[in-house]
Amino acid sequence: MDLHLDGKTALVTGGSAGIGRAVALALVAEGCRVVVVGRDEARLAAMRAEVGADKLVTVVADLATSAGADKVAKTTIAQVGVPDILVNSAGSSQGGLFWTIDDTVWDESLNLKLMGTIRMLRAIVPLMMERRSGNVVTIVGNSGRQPGARFLPGSAANAALLAVTKGLADEVAASGVVINAISPGPTRTDRWTGLMAKAASASSRTIADVEATHVAAIPNGRLSEPEEIARYVVFLCSPLATAATGTSLTIDGGATRSLA
Repeated sequence: MDLHLDGKTALVTGGSAGIGRAVALALVAEGCRVVVVGRDEARLAAMRAEVGADKLVTVVADLATSAGADKVAKTTIAQVGVPDILVNSAGSSQGGLFWTIDDTVWDESLNLKLMGTIRMLRAIVPLMMERRSGNVVTIVGNSGRQPGARFLPGSAANAALLAVTKGLADEVAASGVVINAISPGPTRTDRWTGLMAKAASASSRTIADVEATHVAAIPNGRLSEPEEIARYVVFLCSPLATAATGTSLTIDGGATRSLA
């Protein structure tokens, strides 16, 4: 299927690892010129060398700060103009027993994942509205609707992002800008591996045993791969998906307990 993305420009935050990286590479494969944002300069340099500077622009920035978001917006516009596509994938959250999670963890989770996304929406969406076209996809997470007791900072950020997605999508729909979210379930990324290692250490179990407990709750019996999630994101970034706006597509192997 031709997604009509050849020659489009895209901005992907949190694009140096995990799902964000898979999305950036998938967009390049579809013919987009992509601006990738991350905090790890070495990872970004490796991506640029792998893909080519003609296809991939990299920006080292921390979206937990307004200055970082301003840098990303200015660099993107200078390099590729107002992007046709914005994918928000920056941010992750630590888990743990609620009573032991201090303010620092909550601040980090909300300031990067929630506020980092809000900062990019605020910087880019009005420019898309002026042009009267644009596709925005935010990577949220199924814990926004299915909060886990040991993942509450991330669940709270995800629930807030779902509200922002719906409210802002309604606001801008008449201008030709489409805003949606993807809510993945457990996905085999470095972050997932770290969470499993932390849980295993806290419970004196093996990483394999901890992961098996999570997989047992997934009807299709496996974790998702970043490249699988990326395919759904890329479709929602395309002109073929403009009839859907203000919605969240859950991709978690059937783990979310809700009516289809």
